[in-house]
Amino acid sequence: MLGLRERKKDESRPRGVAPEGDGGDGVPRGRPPGRWLWVAGTALLVLALHSNWHVALAAWLFPVFLLRYARLRPARYGLLRIGWASASATLLWLVSTGMVFVPTVVGVFAVLAVLQTLPFVADRLIGVRSRSVLTTLVFPTVLVGGEYLFAELADFGDFGVLGFTQHGFLPLIQLASVTGVHGVSFVVAWTASMAHWVWQGGLPRPRVRRGVLVWAGVLAVVLGAGGVRLLFFAPVTDTVRVAGVSAGRAAERDTRRALDRIDPEGWRPRSAVGAAPERVRKALAPVADDLVAATDREARAGARIVVWPETQAGVLEGDQRRLLGRVAAIARERRVYVNAAYGLYLRQAPYVRNLSVLLTPEGKVAWTYDKAHPTPMETMTPGSGNVPVADSPYGRLATVICYDADYPELMRQAADKGAGMMLVPANDWVGFESLHAQRAVFRSVEYGYAMVRQSVNGVATAVNPQGRVLGMADYFTAGRQTLVAEVPVQRRTQTLYGETGAVFAVLCVAGSVAVVGFGLLWRRGRRSEESGTGERDVLK
Repeated sequence: MLGLRERKKDESRPRGVAPEGDGGDGVPRGRPPGRWLWVAGTALLVLALHSNWHVALAAWLFPVFLLRYARLRPARYGLLRIGWASASATLLWLVSTGMVFVPTVVGVFAVLAVLQTLPFVADRLIGVRSRSVLTTLVFPTVLVGGEYLFAELADFGDFGVLGFTQHGFLPLIQLASVTGVHGVSFVVAWTASMAHWVWQGGLPRPRVRRGVLVWAGVLAVVLGAGGVRLLFFAPVTDTVRVAGVSAGRAAERDTRRALDRIDPEGWRPRSAVGAAPERVRKALAPVADDLVAATDREARAGARIVVWPETQAGVLEGDQRRLLGRVAAIARERRVYVNAAYGLYLRQAPYVRNLSVLLTPEGKVAWTYDKAHPTPMETMTPGSGNVPVADSPYGRLATVICYDADYPELMRQAADKGAGMMLVPANDWVGFESLHAQRAVFRSVEYGYAMVRQSVNGVATAVNPQGRVLGMADYFTAGRQTLVAEVPVQRRTQTLYGETGAVFAVLCVAGSVAVVGFGLLWRRGRRSEESGTGERDVLK
């Protein structure tokens, strides 16, 4: 009868809930813990995504609730729900940025969602076995390790990095000059892990006090050093006036209408092949003419460097020399550097090149650079990935194009070549208008150069080597987007990250491997114990 009652009691328990008591692994049994932990953590996770609506504070908070939920629920249920939350948040981000319609992107970000769940798995595996303060390092270590592996293996830039949400926290992001953006991710994730360690309770007060003091000391050093860098190692006071120009809305509208008449299904680069050259030339003229006029206007107003946006202008292969000749004439007359960017339409596949061409005050071409990392939506042959540099009275200049800036090793080339200012033509889109500009802040801090990023269909920014935004112009709030900023004139600021690269992130990968190894050894040891216990029971 007793056995029957116990069996009925077990059958009345909700499916997926462990028996009451403690199973020896530190996980409470009995009633499932409040689902509010999962709801709160998931809501904060959505706010923590680096999106147009992201809230920097949410990145510090969401792991606290999800870590607690993962510890309290049986692993196969709690971790599965956290994985579902990560996948749902990622899908929402893809929808908001318009990239959900690109199958390649969806597949890559599905892998990212799995990697973002692994830190919770690692904490659940190791954290419930030990209450040492050292276990608080498991979550941030595996998180950073996953971020780095995704960037290295997926060949999709460094998306999914938690630290990017802190782009406006200047004292903290100075850490990127030592560790790269991954160090910022680590600090944010460790803070959440430490908060959960204190929240779980059951620890002697002296141990809690020592642990919190260690964390607080590290955070104080990070923020203090960042503050010192901002106050006492500011860029030099000599500046050069830089202008980013975009064609006005009226010129864009005229060009778009003319191109749509040539190809009613929507203008594509290959459409230029079958069309009459004169029709295409006339259709492209309004934007190109407006950019040339804007270049002359800003040069007359005092700009010494002028930057065009990515592919807003288009030109037929046979007309390229004429366009560059017009820009070179302005460069010679006004004694300015002009980084002209445009799409060059070809008569053979892939029918377009995405170019950045620097014209010097002597009217000469200092570089011709092809975009090295086209997005999955762009059908073009990638460039060589050799970042060009050119000496000028305003420091050594360099360039990449838009998405290229999401690849830290490509951006490191400019630092290795001593560039003091990076000129970045860009072209974003609704849903992504601010994200690239915010991410670019970290490249300046990591490598110690200023950056001027002129983005049509997005936010154009000028940033100094400490990540301070010197100027900003939003394409969507202006009839004619023009960015004007006084940018420091200097050699590149030496940074530890620029010299050593992603050493910190690699160490986190090694730490992640160690965590996995420790977890496997623990499981093997537990199975051995259970096997030995069974044998002893039989002998009895």
